[in-house]
Amino acid sequence: MSRGSARRGVSEIISRGARIFSIALAASTAGCASEPPRSQPVFASVARSAPLHFQYPLIDGRSFLTADALRGRPTVIGFLTTYDIASQAQARFLNGIVRRLAGRVQFAAIMLERAENRPLIIAFRDGLDLGYPVAMGDADLISGEGPFGDVHVVPSTVVLDAQARLVWKKLGLASEEEIEKVLKDL
Repeated sequence: MSRGSARRGVSEIISRGARIFSIALAASTAGCASEPPRSQPVFASVARSAPLHFQYPLIDGRSFLTADALRGRPTVIGFLTTYDIASQAQARFLNGIVRRLAGRVQFAAIMLERAENRPLIIAFRDGLDLGYPVAMGDADLISGEGPFGDVHVVPSTVVLDAQARLVWKKLGLASEEEIEKVLKDL
């Protein structure tokens, strides 16, 4: 076999392999385009609920985030995770609003993660230099059975009025402008 025919043989094998790979790739992704993207936010504005009752441990382990402690001023709560880039963005958006509305509105984050992730959550809080309390959600909250209803999409954000009644909820990333508009309308 000459060198030229060996090169043609290798070239044909590579070409055939590339065609097979292309066909396999096209077949494996054929159904993907018809599925709706999971990152699309679902928005739910809610009628004022009855005053909520909840208690979640802060990640410092010394105190709790409670509905009773939040009464008196409107409150914005972000439901976040450490492994989601949108949660990092939401945490930063809340931090931006904290700087503008400190003293008039309260802010908190509740992490939808298991307790063994506490070191990651502390690193998340410290790395983003969050200016509001960060608490740990419990199994009921994570499963959608908590007082806020279904907040399985991360991030999710709720606004409570001064009596700790749920007045607004957004599943998905909420911009600073959206949150501030809701707060202005309270």
